[in-house]
Amino acid sequence: MAEICVALLTPFTTSGDVALDALEMHTEFLIAEGVTSLMPSGTTGEGMLLEPREAVEIVRCVARVARGRANVLAHVGRASTRETVAVAQRVLEMGVAAVSAVVPYYYRYSDAQIRDHYLALLGAVTAPVYAYTIPDRTGNTLACSVVRELAAAGLKGVKDSSKSLAVHREYLGVGIDVLMGSDALVLESLRLGARGAVSAIANIEPALLLELARCFALEQAHPLQAQIVAIRERTRASPSAIAAMKGELAARLPGYPVHMRAPLS
Repeated sequence: MAEICVALLTPFTTSGDVALDALEMHTEFLIAEGVTSLMPSGTTGEGMLLEPREAVEIVRCVARVARGRANVLAHVGRASTRETVAVAQRVLEMGVAAVSAVVPYYYRYSDAQIRDHYLALLGAVTAPVYAYTIPDRTGNTLACSVVRELAAAGLKGVKDSSKSLAVHREYLGVGIDVLMGSDALVLESLRLGARGAVSAIANIEPALLLELARCFALEQAHPLQAQIVAIRERTRASPSAIAAMKGELAARLPGYPVHMRAPLS
């Protein structure tokens, strides 16, 4: 079956600290629903607003709760190569299944610089490494030619949030694991041969994504994808999609905080 990895939300207290008790509750909920893969500290988890120590603390908490019942694909990407490597090395001590790192952001980087960033990460860790591309947030793209070079150096796969099926097909042609990062394109991606998806919507509707992964080759998959798109559009219609998902999760898990990390709060 295709893999559904939840792009975990990060709960915060009113003072802006990570609410580890709520994170534990949410992780248990997802595992009870049948989720077998979790990605903490990524985009949906407001990861770029987390301090490195907080990102590590979140991964530690999720790994402790999962206790091998679900794989932890820890997002470790930071703006600099040095900090990305440092966070990756710390989370490896927690027995994570793999690490993921977003393409370096804010400054414009050449293909060679992006390649060297990932080569440094590959050379510094023993766990599988996924590159994560989301160009409308980072301002940089992950060229397929770079992915080919990195695959030869041991890159495990790519989380693709480019929102381009043409780019997605290019990544699939490399022969490594490709995970769709856009909820609206999960069905098409799976039918093209993707390994799975990293889903934000799975935070609040894990069963829906898991059912799509089970039956994506069948006609009944189309209504499931339509439901996912409807949820996505509903949350995106609010001032903050992340806040909307937290609100929906709080309705299901009483006590889950809906606060966000400044400056998003």
